[in-house]
Amino acid sequence: MRKVEGFKETFQKLKKRGVKIRIATQLTKECADAVKDLKDVAEVRNSPTKGRFIVVDGKEVIFMVLDDKEVHPTYDVGIWVNTPFFASALEELFNLAWKGMKVTIPTGK
Repeated sequence: MRKVEGFKETFQKLKKRGVKIRIATQLTKECADAVKDLKDVAEVRNSPTKGRFIVVDGKEVIFMVLDDKEVHPTYDVGIWVNTPFFASALEELFNLAWKGMKVTIPTGK
């Protein structure tokens, strides 16, 4: 949730185009404000998983390969793969996990 400010405007544009944005992340008190900022453009749920990836329309996958807590943002690396077979499988797994994730928003400051 550390990078929300950089994506908020993009998320707003995507929402206007009808794009469904779902974010699974480790919710903490520190990210409560960011979660509240996103409530109108994205659905956010708590997940214990640390991985970072994006599935686009069940056809493309973007993997962020470094732990963003351990690397400077300018050195972050992502791999974008056009692979409908794998993307659709990953999307199904995400959907299954999503159903079990809590919607609880942490209490902020």
